[in-house]
Amino acid sequence: MRTYLSALSALSALLVTLAATAQPAPDPSSSGQAEPSAAEKAPPEQPTPSFDIKSAPPPATKELPAKAVPLPPPDVSEGLPPAPLAPPAIFPSQLEEEDDEEEIIGFHDGRVFIRHPHDVFRLYLGGRLRTDFTWAAGAPEISATRGGSALMPQLNLRRVRFDLSGELRQRLFFTAGIELGGARIGVTTYEGATTSRFARASAHDGVLRPAEVSVSYLFRPWLSFSVGQLNTPFSMSNRTREEATPLMERNIAIRGFAVPDAKDIGLTLWGEVLEERMLNYELAVIGGDGPDHIGADGLPDFVGRIYARPLASLGKGSFFKQAQIGVSARFGGRDHRGYVSYDYPTIASGQGFVLWQPGYVDSQERVIRVIPSGAQRAIGGELRLPFDLPRGRGLDIRAEAYYVANNTREAVQGYELTNTERFGRVKGIGYYGSLSFWACGDRFIDSEPGIHRPARVDLGRDAPIKRGLEVTAIAAGIVANYSGATREGSTADDNTPESNIALYQFGGALQYWFGRNFRTSVEYMVYFAPDSGEADKNQAVVPDNIHQNDDGSFGGEHLHQELGARVAVTF
Repeated sequence: MRTYLSALSALSALLVTLAATAQPAPDPSSSGQAEPSAAEKAPPEQPTPSFDIKSAPPPATKELPAKAVPLPPPDVSEGLPPAPLAPPAIFPSQLEEEDDEEEIIGFHDGRVFIRHPHDVFRLYLGGRLRTDFTWAAGAPEISATRGGSALMPQLNLRRVRFDLSGELRQRLFFTAGIELGGARIGVTTYEGATTSRFARASAHDGVLRPAEVSVSYLFRPWLSFSVGQLNTPFSMSNRTREEATPLMERNIAIRGFAVPDAKDIGLTLWGEVLEERMLNYELAVIGGDGPDHIGADGLPDFVGRIYARPLASLGKGSFFKQAQIGVSARFGGRDHRGYVSYDYPTIASGQGFVLWQPGYVDSQERVIRVIPSGAQRAIGGELRLPFDLPRGRGLDIRAEAYYVANNTREAVQGYELTNTERFGRVKGIGYYGSLSFWACGDRFIDSEPGIHRPARVDLGRDAPIKRGLEVTAIAAGIVANYSGATREGSTADDNTPESNIALYQFGGALQYWFGRNFRTSVEYMVYFAPDSGEADKNQAVVPDNIHQNDDGSFGGEHLHQELGARVAVTF
């Protein structure tokens, strides 16, 4: 459009110039003087001499003044219009500044941006919307007072989020996000046998929470700082942004056991030591209590993750450039004197059914709550192997495993801040393996898992919209144990748990990606709890185990099935 306007401006200027040169001389009558006649305009006629040239005396010469001053030339421009300005540029090579102006506000690589003409600063406007269909297929009927309506087919808003990100001189970055539906899946407070087993995370709770809120400074490629609330740098899955996860929710081993609180507040040092991300590190000091319990005690957690791509310099293709191996570790503590009074994190399915609750009723009919107390430790590793297949297809294999040992204490409900009954521990292993096959279209649209960097757009890089169909299969497991009286000479109650917590997740999903901005998915998950319903064998339960039959007995099934679908929009 700017080119057309420039051409019209040039044509208008040219017409003005032609009109000016074609104007008639100014009319003398306009100054009050009569126009001279034709005779007056003609030069005077010279008389013919009548004497003989030979006898005539020489003509007298007229004396000139001593110094003759020449007259200035007449001003021929008097009365004409001023000269027109130079016509505007009409060729593409003359429009470079105008092209820069066109990109001050734009859309590139799936992001809306506003920038300074010389890139002094940039702003990125973002948002997320997740609309889910959920259904616990085959689940028994459970009363509404126990939360059984959550097992029925439902359509709900899972997440509504708004972000404002920016960068200043390509060194200072910030992100400020708020969201509905940001609660942890399965958050409940144990209140006895009637405690609800359903705790779905949903935007309908009406609670507006801070999402990612951070400031980052890129000092050097090998040393950068981030401070604020962001994903804890532990595990590849937890450091993968929510919009790039291959399933509707993170798997049960990571979300329910290894990293119960995906986000926390703290300071993170991170960097890329070698080119092509061959060696990367993330080291953080965080509050440790999670975003829902800020400032519960003054004891921080120390978290670190190191991952490498050792084959990046040996060849081309996804396998060489992005094959990844890494290790994560975490060590911290929770105050045991009563400052920490919140429950130990539950373990829940993707749609919010609580498979394991941290609490029980003791032999005196008192409600006992399990609370984090003392050392909290975890360590494990990650592996990713991407493969380029013929005809543009791709295969992505991911696996992680972590050992967790977290100390606990038990307190009677109502006396959490003053009394402790006994000390125990949760320990075990959480692991998963997933396989994603890009069946058609483009491959690896979800980019690089585990790379959590400040929002940024490279305007110099071509970013075509990619489309593809991803087929994912996953198997995950938790093989753990909770023993409530194992430390500091504690004495167990007759009802104090000592058995295993055994849970397994199997399932698959189909996802269609349209760039990073649109995704629709369908998935089916099965949660298997062997020997569930028998507290002395497995503390985990499925819905059938809390369903009471007409004769007063409880169901003995060990499977819980969930069918889900999602439409997701991201900017």
